[in-house]
Amino acid sequence: MEPISIHYPLWALFHSLSHFEQPDEALLEELRRGGYEESRIEEQCRRVGSKFDGAFARSPREAVSRLVAQYPDRFSQASEADGRLRLSFRLNAPIGTSRVVAEEALTEEERATIRTELRDGCEVRTVLSERMFSTDECQLILEGSTPAFTFISLFAGEAAPKLSRPGETPDPYWQTHLFIRDND
Repeated sequence: MEPISIHYPLWALFHSLSHFEQPDEALLEELRRGGYEESRIEEQCRRVGSKFDGAFARSPREAVSRLVAQYPDRFSQASEADGRLRLSFRLNAPIGTSRVVAEEALTEEERATIRTELRDGCEVRTVLSERMFSTDECQLILEGSTPAFTFISLFAGEAAPKLSRPGETPDPYWQTHLFIRDND
């Protein structure tokens, strides 16, 4: 098998920054050199969402490198019709926290806080919880095919279907899963 080559566009690194609890300084410096202002970087780091624990990885390159080393055969799969390779991994230990939770995992007190809100033009159900939901799963999206890929996205947690836009029928997954919010 040929060695895997992955190109990391600056926009994709910036987007994925929100998924790391403790981004490494080399990643932050690369974004600064690429023209991202400190205030935007700080705002992206503070975004609520699923996060990789610093013990697992502190950058997309580090996380992908671990996945390639541990699961090299997975990267030889065919891309989907849109040219993207969507890979789902389950590791043998927690690697971070997920900000999507199954409704069945909620306490009665948490269920009382469920509400619907608009996020990026999509209606989503959210729940107020201070609990952390650890995950041993992560999702990686690449573009291209073996051995040359472009990094698109990476996040801790299970694969979830896209959110429905107004007028679209929601995927049944979103009838049983919610986003966690930190405050009201």
